[in-house]
Amino acid sequence: MNTYTKYCPNVFVAKCDAEQEKGDTITLTTKYGQEHESEVHNFLGKTNDNCFLYSITRSDGFNSQERAKQKAERITGYAVNAEKRSNEAYETRATKHERDFMSLGEPIKVGHHSEKRHRKLFEKYDNKMRKSIEEGDKAKAYLSRAEYWDAKSKDINLSMPESLEYYEFRLHEAKRQHQLYKDKPELRRHSYSLTYANKAVKESTRNVELAVKLWGEQSDIDQIFLEKKEAAETANNKSKKKTDLVAKYGGFFAFNTEQFKEGYDRVKAAGHLEEGEKVRAIRHGLYLPSKNVDSFLNGL
Repeated sequence: MNTYTKYCPNVFVAKCDAEQEKGDTITLTTKYGQEHESEVHNFLGKTNDNCFLYSITRSDGFNSQERAKQKAERITGYAVNAEKRSNEAYETRATKHERDFMSLGEPIKVGHHSEKRHRKLFEKYDNKMRKSIEEGDKAKAYLSRAEYWDAKSKDINLSMPESLEYYEFRLHEAKRQHQLYKDKPELRRHSYSLTYANKAVKESTRNVELAVKLWGEQSDIDQIFLEKKEAAETANNKSKKKTDLVAKYGGFFAFNTEQFKEGYDRVKAAGHLEEGEKVRAIRHGLYLPSKNVDSFLNGL
């Protein structure tokens, strides 16, 4: 049986017992027993129980935007009904004769034959006004929720094929903003502007990679894999280069007094330091002979 399973935030994919082809139409069963026809897109891998995962779209076009739109319409209906009940309670709080009587400000006559009727009138008026206010508050709360879901009906997320183009544009903009902050520090609004811009680039990159895996062509997936491989190789080369430079210029790492003394003696024994020569802290626990700092930084 083909069922739904959650793949990542906002995205449910098909979990199938048998292998499917791109473009196939399959029937998926929800946990509530409902059945939906869906079109198969990309193969996403296999589960531990040897089931196949595929990105899918509903054949009837129903998606997260349509779901949000339906919720907005349904909650708006709740708000209309609550407002109607509020108005009815207000209008029926008292008859015209009772309102005219209450407007006189007549006090309750204790022990008089009208006392019981007078108290019931006040109780009825109070209950109706209380209900009117409660229903009015409900209507406001429903409208607030309806506005939220109405805004969500315009969102694009990873559950939709159009998210690929959307997140590619977002990544382009994030990279442009990040580079702008790097080139022109005076444009940064605060001290964390560059950090936040870098975070936005990383998040957009992850979203693009997911969107490509879900909705992209095989050539796009291969390109992402190649770029990640090249980035890993570049990072490894940079790390190796730094390690070689540290060894070449007599550097050592120390995070306490004992480690500092041991590293200093080892570098001195290797001939990188002369008696009484000072070392300089660079960053992240790295120390270098003061005479070699400039050469090391230029090498980086």
